[in-house]
Amino acid sequence: MVPQVSPQDLERWRNPDWRIRLAAWWEGYDLSRLPRVSHRADLRNLAELRQPGPVDAVGTATLPAASSDPATAGGNPELDRLALMQLDRHGEPVWSPARSEGAQLLWGQDMTGPEEAAWMVDSVRSFGLNPAKSVLDLSAGLGGTARALVESCDTWVTGLEPSPLLAKLAMDRSKALGLSKKAPIAHYDPEHFNQAGSFDLVMADRIVHRLRDKELFLDRVGDCVKPKGGIALFDYVIDGTPGSWDAWNGWREEEPMEVYPWTATRMADELTQRNLDLRISEDLTQLHRRHIIDRVRRLADTLANAVPPPAPVLAALKRELALWWARLRVLGSGLRFVRYVAMKPA
Repeated sequence: MVPQVSPQDLERWRNPDWRIRLAAWWEGYDLSRLPRVSHRADLRNLAELRQPGPVDAVGTATLPAASSDPATAGGNPELDRLALMQLDRHGEPVWSPARSEGAQLLWGQDMTGPEEAAWMVDSVRSFGLNPAKSVLDLSAGLGGTARALVESCDTWVTGLEPSPLLAKLAMDRSKALGLSKKAPIAHYDPEHFNQAGSFDLVMADRIVHRLRDKELFLDRVGDCVKPKGGIALFDYVIDGTPGSWDAWNGWREEEPMEVYPWTATRMADELTQRNLDLRISEDLTQLHRRHIIDRVRRLADTLANAVPPPAPVLAALKRELALWWARLRVLGSGLRFVRYVAMKPA
């Protein structure tokens, strides 16, 4: 007996909704060859449809393009102005209001990367943060980690963020939560970093590999640390010869800005040359990959329970996924993600 198919299921098979198309695009499936797929779990079981990577078109239909209507493309002149202050190599904003929303759909509220705020807090617990100590976060993003440190350790955190837009959104969020004094966020230029003051801990996530003048940046970081204080850097470093030059060049092209990673040995040597006691040099590449993949897989559930985002947010989310796919292709195949912990002698 042939099972009966409801009209609703038949329609889903023929016209997968945007959630299915987005999941399939990341997983690398061609939905034009899927006449009868109605659940994301089924996609994982159809290995014969696997593509080399995300495709430009999602099946036979693409994700919505960014709207040119100012009312839907942002609508806040101040935020749009701040977004235009930092442009990528193609003349587009590195961060836009739409991308900040898309990033939070992927990584969680107030986050712009795969390492969750709770994980970042745990990674620096050995520094014994308390109300008498202070932290400088040089990769504040939307301020999620800074505020988590305040709430968990009751410490004082100064957040600095290279994106003027993210810095503004982060500070607004700190104000709304009553943390404008304990977790202030401001914009800075890492290439001309000259922060006044001294801190018990200076931390930075994926900043150094973006900088041309890394030596000056590390000099300034060392100047900011109190005697017996610490530095925690999380960054990408070169690991031998790339497994695929096509993937390597594709990653560099996908990055919004130019990247200049050092080798792992060079990074360690530069820290010790600044009279810092390098305590930890830990390869976190596989954990980093797992964090990325876990969040992407959770994205389907997030979208399934959310009101469909506006077209500009979906387009920005697609761009975010493409960027992280390019990073995944080289992580462990020429690029590593390493944690460095160093202490400043008394």
